[in-house]
Amino acid sequence: MDKIDIKSLSEKELGQKIKDEGQEAYRAKQIFRWLYKVGVKSFEEMLDIPLEMRHILKKKFHITHPATLDSKASLIDGTTKYLFKLEDGATIESVFLPEKNRNTICLSSQVGCKMNCSFCASAPFGFVRNLRPSEIVDEVLAIRSKKPDCPITNLVFMGIGEPLDNYDNVMRAIRLFNDKDAFNIGARRITISTCGLIPGIKKLMDENLQLELSVSLHSADEGVRSELIPVNKRYPLRDLMQACRDYIKKTGRIITFEYIMIKGVNCSAEDAFKLSKLLKGIKCKVNTIAYNQIKARGYEAPGAGDIRIFMNTLKNNGINAISRKSKGEDIDAGCGQLRISRL
Repeated sequence: MDKIDIKSLSEKELGQKIKDEGQEAYRAKQIFRWLYKVGVKSFEEMLDIPLEMRHILKKKFHITHPATLDSKASLIDGTTKYLFKLEDGATIESVFLPEKNRNTICLSSQVGCKMNCSFCASAPFGFVRNLRPSEIVDEVLAIRSKKPDCPITNLVFMGIGEPLDNYDNVMRAIRLFNDKDAFNIGARRITISTCGLIPGIKKLMDENLQLELSVSLHSADEGVRSELIPVNKRYPLRDLMQACRDYIKKTGRIITFEYIMIKGVNCSAEDAFKLSKLLKGIKCKVNTIAYNQIKARGYEAPGAGDIRIFMNTLKNNGINAISRKSKGEDIDAGCGQLRISRL
């Protein structure tokens, strides 16, 4: 009989499982502390759990933990990218992003991705499988163990994969991150980024969690956006904007629209005007970022003058917009640069 993946269970579910084994359900809180506060990798390390119960746990449950194959630290901004090998041999990348008042981990949600966005380094490698909740949680545990003096304050699902395409597993992981007996990270410090999967956005608005939602927009033109993000053909801008309005109305939260600026593609003054028109009346902010160079792609980043004109056009049309600088570019850890690495 296959063992139960213990880090994919909520505290309540774990309590019921161990109760079914004739043990006290309250032990789940202790086990959670060992798994998520301490970060143990074996049941033998759970010293305040009775020996007999530890034997039962070892027999019935399994504790996952990835192997670290590689890590690269930026010499510019302290960003660190990690390559993890999962138990089936699949690999993912995660990124640690230190800042003055926060420490963020950029999480992957899938091995590979189905979305095939033209500016993304992981697109050519296709989709392999969804990550389980335990594997998503393990990204944080692994990086936290390597950065013990840097408390993790924020999480962003902006790594490999489309989070809303792995909706149930991502939400299970998020509830563990938010659980006070596990990671105790506030929902407002957790961001889900989507390329525009409308069914997932609709489900998310019913979760009753004050998560941050980020939508990868990248163009206000249907044709251009479909070239950049093929899923736009299935969920066109008109329908996506309506879903965003519905989300804002129901949750009371604002949405961040992410916009990668690509020279000659989507960052002219006319593009900025179209974007302003598209977002008029929507409670949102726009984060722009210059395209990060990816091998085998013909795109280029815009010049400083083009960026300035684009940003001024947005602001002159009443759009709350910020131009961000990508972190970790020197180690291929910037926006769109993560992939299924091969050593």
